[in-house]
Amino acid sequence: MLEVFMYPVSGILKLWHLLFASFLDESMAWLVAIVFLVLTVRSFIAPLNWLSVRSGRISALMRPEAYAIRDRLNAATTVEEAVAALQDQKELHERYKYNPLVGCLPVFIIVPFFLGLYQVVLRASRIGQVDHVGLLTPGDVTSFRAALLNGVPITDFARDHRDLVVPLLVLAIGFTVLNMIITQYRSFLTLQFDEKVPRRVFWLMFAMIILLPWILWSTAMSGPIPVAIIFYWAWTYLYTLVQTLVYEYIMYRRYPLTDAVIQLRRDSFRAWRNKETKKNKNPEGLSKEDLRAKRKHHAQILGEARKQIRLNSQQAAQKEAE
Repeated sequence: MLEVFMYPVSGILKLWHLLFASFLDESMAWLVAIVFLVLTVRSFIAPLNWLSVRSGRISALMRPEAYAIRDRLNAATTVEEAVAALQDQKELHERYKYNPLVGCLPVFIIVPFFLGLYQVVLRASRIGQVDHVGLLTPGDVTSFRAALLNGVPITDFARDHRDLVVPLLVLAIGFTVLNMIITQYRSFLTLQFDEKVPRRVFWLMFAMIILLPWILWSTAMSGPIPVAIIFYWAWTYLYTLVQTLVYEYIMYRRYPLTDAVIQLRRDSFRAWRNKETKKNKNPEGLSKEDLRAKRKHHAQILGEARKQIRLNSQQAAQKEAE
């Protein structure tokens, strides 16, 4: 599957190399082509990254109202009450122009392109690689492998050239750690501490901030990682950091957190710190059978309400068409 994404990425690398080779030597042309490959591919998918980041912030901004509607929906005992709550939920999403799929869909496009970008550089750097790498011909691959960075072949293992690699690796680690800290702080500002799953994801990502530098260092210093990959890491992590800073500035100016969102987070932190329990899911003390029947009845109410919402939408669409 990665080969599909390697073709456009390798094509971009080849075009940049052809351009720069017209006035630079082969080694410098390949190095600059790697930099511009990162800039091109990352800039192409930057709007998708922004959609994901923006979707997360909008979700946080609408959370106070969304939680109130959710409580009404959970407490609905009739189809009419459920329809009213679902209609308010729909209007809330329309008012904020929020689509839950927007936050998830970009990932399925971004990740393959990331992997394709990484695989092109890795395979072209691999010792003994003489076959095509995407759109790179065997001649291109041979030329790539002959490129030098400060007199060191970019296909040599990074562990054999510590004097050259360590500064690049330190920069790469610094860029990515700083980026993760900024991203984690953004999550911290809207984290609902009294909800188990978001809280655990937050602590997992916090642990990654500590572990990732060791993982990158260990991989570079002991694994079969070419110098070209370390060079690529430094530039792609720098791009990611700059992109994150730009996104943070845009969100600060256009999508600032409201007092209601801040207060909701404070309440959740206070509840978590005081170890307050969630509302009793069975306040009436029903038996398991009765509780199961009640939940089934509520699910039926929600099902009928959603059918009614869809029917209303279809009727409204027909009237507009007429």
